[in-house]
Parts: sequence; structure tokens; C-alpha cells
Amino acid sequence: MACSIALFLTTLTLQSRLTYAMGTNDQVNVNVDYGTFQAPSAIVRPRFRYWLPDASVNSSQVANDIRDVGRVGAGGVELLGYYLYGNVQIFPGNFSLLQSDWTVNYFGSPAWKNLQTVVLQTAQEEGLVVDLALGPNQGAGVPAPSESDGLLWDLFFFEVSIPIGGTFDGVLPGWNSGTLVAASTGLVLNATASTITLSQTSLNDVTKLVDGNGHVRINSPSNQTGIENRLFAYYLKHSHYPEVQAQDSVMAAVPQSPIKIYEQNGSWVVDHFSALGAQTLIDYWQNHLLDPSTINLIKKVGNYVWEDSQEFFFLENTFWTPGLPDTFSANRGYNVNKYIPLLINTLASSTPSALYVTDEPDSGSSHIADYRQTLTELNAIYLQTLTNWAQRTLGIQFSAQVVYNLPMDMLANIPYVNGPECETLAFDGSIDAYRQFAGLANLAGKRIISSESGAGFGQTYQQSIPDLLSGFKGSIAGGVNNFIVHGYPYSGNYGNTTWPGFTTFDYMFSEMHGPHLPGWDFYSDWFGWLSRNQWVAQTGIPKIDLVFWAKSTDHRQILPKYTTDDLLTAGFSYQYLSPDNFALPAAYVLDGILAPQRQQFNAMVVGVNEILTGPGVIKLSEYAIAGLPIIFYGGLPSKFQGYNQDGYASANATISRLTLLRNVHVTPPGVGLADMLAKIKITPRTAVSGNGTWYTTWRSHSSTDYVYVFNAGQIFSSGSISFETTGVPYTYDTWTGEITPVLVYEQSSTHTTIPLQLAGSQSTVLAFKNSGGENRELYVQTDSIPASILNIRSGSSLNALSVLLTSASTSLIKLQLSTGKTTTLPPVQGLTPAFHLSNWSLTIESWTSPSNPFDLNPVAARSNLTTIFGIQTLLPWNELSSSLETVSGRGYYSTSFVWPPATAPRLNAPQEIVFNRPPTNNHNGAFLDLGMIVHTARVSVNGHVLPALDVAWARADISSYLQNGVNIVEVVVSTPLGNALRAIWSGVESSGKFAQSQIEAPGVAAYGLVSSVAVIPYWEVSVSASGWEFGDMGLRDWC
Repeated sequence: MACSIALFLTTLTLQSRLTYAMGTNDQVNVNVDYGTFQAPSAIVRPRFRYWLPDASVNSSQVANDIRDVGRVGAGGVELLGYYLYGNVQIFPGNFSLLQSDWTVNYFGSPAWKNLQTVVLQTAQEEGLVVDLALGPNQGAGVPAPSESDGLLWDLFFFEVSIPIGGTFDGVLPGWNSGTLVAASTGLVLNATASTITLSQTSLNDVTKLVDGNGHVRINSPSNQTGIENRLFAYYLKHSHYPEVQAQDSVMAAVPQSPIKIYEQNGSWVVDHFSALGAQTLIDYWQNHLLDPSTINLIKKVGNYVWEDSQEFFFLENTFWTPGLPDTFSANRGYNVNKYIPLLINTLASSTPSALYVTDEPDSGSSHIADYRQTLTELNAIYLQTLTNWAQRTLGIQFSAQVVYNLPMDMLANIPYVNGPECETLAFDGSIDAYRQFAGLANLAGKRIISSESGAGFGQTYQQSIPDLLSGFKGSIAGGVNNFIVHGYPYSGNYGNTTWPGFTTFDYMFSEMHGPHLPGWDFYSDWFGWLSRNQWVAQTGIPKIDLVFWAKSTDHRQILPKYTTDDLLTAGFSYQYLSPDNFALPAAYVLDGILAPQRQQFNAMVVGVNEILTGPGVIKLSEYAIAGLPIIFYGGLPSKFQGYNQDGYASANATISRLTLLRNVHVTPPGVGLADMLAKIKITPRTAVSGNGTWYTTWRSHSSTDYVYVFNAGQIFSSGSISFETTGVPYTYDTWTGEITPVLVYEQSSTHTTIPLQLAGSQSTVLAFKNSGGENRELYVQTDSIPASILNIRSGSSLNALSVLLTSASTSLIKLQLSTGKTTTLPPVQGLTPAFHLSNWSLTIESWTSPSNPFDLNPVAARSNLTTIFGIQTLLPWNELSSSLETVSGRGYYSTSFVWPPATAPRLNAPQEIVFNRPPTNNHNGAFLDLGMIVHTARVSVNGHVLPALDVAWARADISSYLQNGVNIVEVVVSTPLGNALRAIWSGVESSGKFAQSQIEAPGVAAYGLVSSVAVIPYWEVSVSASGWEFGDMGLRDWC
């Protein structure tokens, strides 16, 4: 190879092999072993979702996979039996063919339990943690008898027309289709292709008129004005929603044994609106997957039992459960039966010919909202039952992707799980959407807000690491602090599966991380970065400036709510709360601050289109009276949730009275929220001034405040941020683990202002230590620094600074020191400008399919395809040669430069400056700048491997590695597999399903080093409280 073997090695800080499991306390500031910022513990690090195809896979390979994820720096895995995504016909094309005997290898079988034990034991050996999916596919169900009352229910409806003045005398339509829930009648006033309007006053519950044989007699009044009457009948039946299809329902590539017991007959989604549904999951685990030794092992290395997002709506008509009518009546104050026509087929997946509405002003939507609120409350019981079991029986916690995808209030139910989880796919990377999810979790004191991250449509084997990391960065900006990387598929051989290996979701969604990817050996660089970001984001309690009122009983989509950028531009942070959340213990006001023990909100914003609730308005009134600033944005809201006329009138009256308070403000339409906040003197904790799109998140812990800053824009930006703290500032480098003092800032009695430069999609972490005993170094007092200064860093003592000057230093530079003294640095002439490296050699190591594509034991067929010499301008591989359009793998770049530069720098000092010691005529050092990285890159200078580089702006000080004469720079890059798969796409298959039957072959992607690599020489000046001098390859004390 063209590069030192050291570049192959994973530069990973070793983790302790002792694992500290989470335990049952899910609150912030719990006594958990965090490790250190430099080396976070396994419990703090991100994990992989680990897909096993089924229970037939090789257990030794499973153990190797677990070791492999630890090797690259992951904290563990989330174990999930994929089972061909349930083998339900969701994706186009044919069903995947079963590659093993699922009668033997079903979820919960002895074979599966053995694999679960292997994962747990190996994790214990490697010092990792494990999350366990509650069931196969998405964890929403398990094997169960087909008519178990704990399985998911559905409401089936039938109807018949009754002419006005006519009579129905017969058996109820649909009789014996299931358990009768209700029968009702209604007068049709109007009918179109999309809606049928019923008279609200005509709706009547006739359930009690139906006899034991289904007979009912209904007389239609003759004096009605309308089209006709209709008789409705609703029956409760199990939906038999498959979490995994029974093997006799699908095609198989291998013989299947006869089904003899229910465990072998597939897995079925349980009722998510009752305790019995949760108990069905629990009983299956107790009877098939748990024994004393397993429970003991789970307590040692277990983290969560977990359920994926609730996506069981594709085949459902109307969510129901036997207890729903009673709960509805008790909580809503009226009977649901006669309003059931409005509820039928209101799921997004349902395609009725028409929906029923009423002639009420809101078309009956208040009754739908009441139904969805009731579903929310019943789902909370399901979640709480699983949380109790995880904590009391297993000694761990329960995590779930709460509510979203379904018509319920997501924010209301987050408190009922220990580890609430969202995802980048369903949230579409929206920072505002993450804020909606995080607000309540923070208010409930949850230590962890997790995200299933990295799934992207059409990116399989094509996802770049910078794109993946960009999703992490935006999520952290929105309040997420824990990531489950999507995902790591079983890496061994599997039936009818070719290189690069078992692939989930029919090649639709990224990414298949693991040893078959060329970048795998370099993952430790960005896993270290992500781990340190999680360490910061899991530390302490978040502080948020503003909270928005956000009530919704429909979270099938999570769309941005506040889309104006004035708050972002000003630097405000904000979150969202449902009024249902106001019942939490932390939701109180003290000294005009909401949630003083949690986010410490300075004001609440209620938009004109927000939905009011009776209990919510009562709490809003309490908050306003206690002094919390309330802003009614765009006018006073008038929408009210549910069918409660008295409550509606009372809420409106209360809102009107609140406007008389001095701390309650109403903005007319068109008036900016940031302008109103400025008017009432509410300022952000992080006031931003710059030309970028900068998000901040603030965590406060003990005597240290941590602030994460993310440039969500795609271009370089600069500016400054004024932080509401006077602590001593530090930079926490999440790429290297280095902690260094910030030495350029301004400080008042209340704020610290720091200048920042961020490349597109770059983030940084600042910390402010407020202990009082912190030694404050000499620093430069300014909120900006000239371009001629490359960096200012610590000097030889607390009273000295080291200023790195570049070739732009052609005029006097005045620095205001923290001592009050102003020092002037003279111009420098002859300092070599930044120069770009050229004359590169490039050896490309191709990764492609082994000669036997079904043998996955070699990670790939690897060969040195070509070496290109004399590259003057760095270009993507496909632009260097069209023959490289179908090549993926690793690129080994090498070039050299001579140091020191031939031109010697000299001072252009005014005559009045007298040197105690003349400056030496040489350069003190240099930075290496690679710009933006396309995928991964690891760099060495003269054989010394550089610390991990920020892929958004890859640069490092290489002064300590320089030598007089020729200096060798070597860069190893890796690529995704997309280009290589283009050439063999027609033959790529997983579980017998060919990639080309599902999605087009990948397009040509730009691989390699594509940014010019520059060396930036500098001259180093030592500045002290009493003067300055130039150094000679190091710092000099004042003479």
C-alpha cells in the first residue's frame, strides 16, 4: 500500500470492560457512570440497531458482530429480530423468500433465546450494553393464540338505508361479524363523493333495542327534512395485524416444518390501548425468553426493552379496544356510540368512499378529537404497564417511539416511558419537530431523549458520513441526546444473499453499516465525536428560553410549527408543551419562571390557531397570575378541543380576563415575536450576531454550563454569541477530546461574548466554569479577531498568550488584554502565504464482490486497481477517469512539501519599537487544511497519525510533526459502496429478493479528496501582561 500501516489502525480510546447498566432511574442527574469527556462510558455512547434475519444465523458470527461494534466505539447494540420486516407486503415486488425453517426459528424459540444469550454474554465480556426489542420486526407484537383478547382490535361497520317515514324491521346488518359494540341511526342531510353530512340532532344510540338474535325495529319519522336515514352497526373483531406473517402464508426457499403450536404461527400486533395488550407481551417474555440466569444477565448489561414506532395502521380501519366506550364516557362526559360514524376510516391508510361529518359548525371534529384524546389516555396505560414491568421485573427501563404515526397526542404520553425515542426519518430532520418531542421529555426530567438515526430513503450503500453526521447535529440542536445508529445487519452468510450482505428494507433505506463497508475501520473517529457530544448533551439540565403551547391529537405527521426565523436569528431557544403536560410536578411558576427546576422558561407563547383545553386554560391562568410572561401570538386563540360547550365558554372568558394582566401581551398579525420579546425585555440566553444559521442548546450541571452551537447552513459563517454567564470559557473539542481555554472574548457583569467561525454543517461545544476557584488565564478582550491571526492559545503561563500570525499580517494589530493593557503587534513581511499541495499520487484499492458473491466471510474482494501519479488538482475519482465511475473502496494519497519555506519572514516594525531580543527569521509552524471531507479521511504527516479531523472543516496544527527538509503527507480516504454496486446491481440480492426489482441502481457519486489541501504557515508571538516577543519554534519568555 501507498501509506503507512498506522493509518489503518483505529485510533480508539480503550473503554473499560466493566459495564454499568442503566438501572431503573430515568431522571437527569442520576448517578450513572458517565466516564469522562475524553472517554465516555458505554452507557453514554451511541449504539447500533442490530438486525438479525431470524434465529437460524450463526451464533459465533453474532458474537463477532457484537465485538466489532465495540471495536469502532459504539456503546452496544439494540437487538432486533428483523424477520424480513414481518414479510408483510409493504414494499413493491415479490415477497422475500424464507431462508430458514421459521417453524423452528420463530421469535422466542429456543434458537432465538440462545442468540439473545450470546448477545448479552458477549456484551458483558466486551463492556457493552444491550437494548432488547419486545418482539420481532418493530417490537409491537409476539406470537399469541389467534383470538387472544390481548391482540389488536378493529372496528368493522355495516349500514343500511331507511327511507324517511319508513321502517327497518329485521336483523342488524353484519350480525355475527363480531361482538356488537353499538348500533345507531342518523339522518343524511347531504352527500357528495367525499363526505356524507348527518344531522347532529338526529343521531341516536339504538344499541339497547337490539335483541339477542340481532333483531331490531327502527321507525323513521315522516316529518324529517333530508335524503334518508341510515342504520349503523359496529362490531369488534381482532384485526390479526401481522408483526410477522405465519410461514404458511408466504413463499419459502427452504422446506417449512408443520405448524403445531401457536408460537410457530407468526407474531401479531398486540392491543396498544389496554393493559392486557402489554400483558400479552410480558407473558410471552416470561414464558419463553426469561429465566433467573437471563434476568440476572439483563440486569448487568441490559439498558432498555424497546418498541419501535407504531406503524400498524396500514391494514387497520378504526382503532378500538373493549374498554374504550367506558373510558370515553368517564373522561369526556358523554356516550360515544352515536358518534361512531364520524370515527370510521379516519386513519390515513383507510380509503373509504366517503367520510361522515355532522352539520355542527366544526363538522363534528370535536367528537373525533375526544375519541383521539381517549385513545391517548388508553395508550398511556399500555406504555405505563410495560414501564412498570421493565423496572420491577428486569431491573432496567422501557424505551419506545411514542405515539407518532398515529392519531393521538404524542406530547401527552412521553412521560409514560423511561427513554422516549424519536427518529430522523419520520421527523424529516426538522429541528422544530425534535423540539416538539424534547420539550415534554425535559419537563418530565428524562435523562435520555433518543433517536433512531440515519435512515434515509434511497441511500442504501450510498450514505456519506458527513450527511449522517449532519442529521446527528440537527437532532442535538433540537434536544436529542442519544442515538441509535440505523443500523448494523448481521454480517455473516445468509440464504440467497450476495455481497455486500444481508440488507434490510429491500434496499430502500440506509444504512448497512459494518465490516463490508470500506469506511468501517475509520468509524471510530466519528463515533468518538458522537460519544463526546452525547456526553455533553446528557449532562445536567437543559435551559430553554421560551415554550410554545402545542395541543394536537393527531401526530401522524410531525410538521414544523413555528416556521418564522426571527427567534433563530436572535438566538432564542424554544420548545413545545401540550397543556396535558401542565399536570406534571415540575410545571409550576416561581419568580416568573416556568419549570424552575427544569428548563426555566422565561415566557410562554400561545398562537392564535392553537387548540385550548379546559384544564390547560386553568393552568395558564395560574401561570399568568404567578408572573409568567404570556404572549398571545397573532391574536387570541378561539379553538377548543372536544365537545364541551360550557368548557369552551369558560376558557374564552378566562383568556379574555388574562389580557388585563401586565405580563400578558397580545401581538396582532404580522408583528414579529422576537420584536415583542425585545419590547418586553426578554432576551435569549445566547444572543447571536452573525451571518450564519446558528442553533444553540444549553445544559447546566453543577458549576458548569455547556453550550452546543450548530451552523445549520451549508456555507462558512462567522459572528459572535453573547452568553448569559460570566464563567471561565473553554472549548470542548468533540473530535479530539481536547479541552482548551477560550482566550478571545469580552465579558461584562452578566454576559460573555465570544467570536466564532463555523463551516457549513459544523458544530462546536463551549463550556463555562463557574466554580469561583477556576484560574482565569490572560485573554484578549474583543468580540472579533482579524484574519491575520490564525489562532490565540495558551502561553507558557497564566499571564501569557501565544498568537499565531499568518501572511495577512501586513499592518499593526492592536490587542486589548484582560489586564486593561493594549499591546500592538507590528506587521510581518515575508511570511509565506498558505500554499496548496500538489503532485499527489493516488493508489485506489477497489472493494467489490468476492468471486463467490454468496460467501460473505471476506469483507470484500480487495485489490489495488490503479495508481495515478502527478495529480496537480484534486478531483473526484470519476473526474480523474471515467473508468472509476464504478469503483468504490479506499484511496491512498501521498505528496510532500519542503519545510521551512524558502522565504524568511521579517518584521516591518516602527522605529519606536525596540527589541530586547531580535526576532529570528523563520516560520514557527503550520496548519494543514483539507477543507470538507466527502466520507472519511485519516491523515499522517511524516508517519505521525493526526487526531480525528472534523469532516466539516478538516484542519489541524501539524507543527510538532514537521521536520527540516522533505515532509510527507499521506491521506487515506474511504467511500460508500454505491459506485461499485452500479456495476453488479442486477445480481445483488438479499433473502432472494433482487435489488434491481426494488430500486434503481445508485447514481455516480463523487469520491476521494475533492477539496484542495493547504499548508498554512504561521509565526508565533508570545504576548504577556507586560509585552510581547517573537519565538523560535516555541515560546520565549520576556527578557
